[in-house]
Amino acid sequence: MIFDKEQDVHRKLKVKPIADSYNSYLIEEKEKRDWSGNIYLGCVAVILAIAFFT
Repeated sequence: MIFDKEQDVHRKLKVKPIADSYNSYLIEEKEKRDWSGNIYLGCVAVILAIAFFT
């Protein structure tokens, strides 16, 4: 895809040196967890439990 304007991407990166190596680094990206799927699943479970016990 081609975008006309530049988008800002804010990512948190963690740089660690690799043991027993010269000028080698490991890049890890910290990600935010997406809880929306778990919340949706919890709501469905509650609705099913209410329907089952009534």
